[in-house]
Amino acid sequence: MLLTSAACVIFADQLTKMLSARLLADRRPLRLSSHVHLCYARNTFGLGGVPSGRTAPLVLWGAALVTLLLIIWDGRFFQHPAARAALGAALGGAASNLYDRCRRDAVIDLVKVGWWPVFNLADVGISIGAITAIWFIR
Repeated sequence: MLLTSAACVIFADQLTKMLSARLLADRRPLRLSSHVHLCYARNTFGLGGVPSGRTAPLVLWGAALVTLLLIIWDGRFFQHPAARAALGAALGGAASNLYDRCRRDAVIDLVKVGWWPVFNLADVGISIGAITAIWFIR
């Protein structure tokens, strides 16, 4: 369940990033409603607006992955199938953004909603996945 949801998030995120690069990279944002726009934005900054290289995100992601896998392997916390699927979505989102950092030296963002910063499907997977996994902890 964990690997399936991770793979789905990675696939959907990379597909939407590829399409936005082809369709929106040289154009103005596409307005879907008064508050929702599709655009192509390259985020070259890490967390908190600090410029990031490749080494730190790889080390941090690897440490988080090992920690999370040990917690899952222990089996006390994330027993519910929804929690495992949600963890997979969060890991898939993190992996997809890490892939962008390593491949493109930037994370591609494409959705702008109101005043909220531009984001992508990987960010949604991370946020919703983490919240859902915590919700279903036993």
